[in-house]
Amino acid sequence: MLTATITLLLLLTGCGDKSDTGVSPTGTRGATDAGGSGGPGGGGPGGGGPGGGGPGSDDTGNTGPSGPGDQGAPGTDDTDNTDTAPPIDTAPPTGIEPPLGETSNGSGGADAPSSTALSAGGSSYLLLAPSGSASADTLCFLLVYSGTEGSTGMMSNMRQVAPYFGMEDCLVAVLDGTTSDAADGAAVLDDVRASFDVDNDRTWLLSESAGTREGLALGFDLRQSYFAAYWANDVNAAAAPALTADDLGFAPWGNSGPGGDLPDANTIVDGMRDAGYRLPSDAPYSGSGSTTHGSSDQFLAAVDFFADKRRE
Repeated sequence: MLTATITLLLLLTGCGDKSDTGVSPTGTRGATDAGGSGGPGGGGPGGGGPGGGGPGSDDTGNTGPSGPGDQGAPGTDDTDNTDTAPPIDTAPPTGIEPPLGETSNGSGGADAPSSTALSAGGSSYLLLAPSGSASADTLCFLLVYSGTEGSTGMMSNMRQVAPYFGMEDCLVAVLDGTTSDAADGAAVLDDVRASFDVDNDRTWLLSESAGTREGLALGFDLRQSYFAAYWANDVNAAAAPALTADDLGFAPWGNSGPGGDLPDANTIVDGMRDAGYRLPSDAPYSGSGSTTHGSSDQFLAAVDFFADKRRE
């Protein structure tokens, strides 16, 4: 953590009305399919033919040597009992949207190192696109729902902190969490992916306070498979993932920063754990600022969470 060396004027005080405790809409968690039964084993050895003749006897009752009798033919086994190891499938799972190990192949976007205002699907958002982004390949991408500081205040925060936490080359899109819903987030996600070559496996989601409910709806339901990691920060609502890691074909990363609302943070993290998400040992976050809504320390911990997280 770099809080001791970063001087920030983070606009997180009053990041949302803590009395707003509505629960985010969620899908029903998909049930994990039971594994199929193993294939049939090899057949047993074949039966022998008729046995040899029984022992003969004379008139005196003395037992004589056994008669020659017909010797039965040896039995045969119709099955191949050769032990063979099953082939190892090294290909990535199929059916994951967007596909693992690939990029969006978008083009046409412009560099915006100081951020720029754009619109998608009827919603406006701010985009930070570092110099060289327009021609770069395999860009990491963080999508953010702001708190009541709005998209302008949150973008100011992200411009300050991103370079300190391994995201100096990442795209950052910020929606106003007080006015944008989950569908708006999906539209922005699609717009950025169409305009830049976004790494399918390094796309992340951060929701802040007033943006909690819609962030949960986007990250846990509407576009769950798109995000390698999701941190719900300064929460004021709770939900659980609609799909499990088995359903998705990969295990996302997740955590929550309570900001004083530990019950909702616990519910979110418990849902992630039950769904097979990968969690850090400190989940929910319990470090500096975890008991204070709008803490810059907790916000920095949230941003620090993402850079090494991948879908795999």
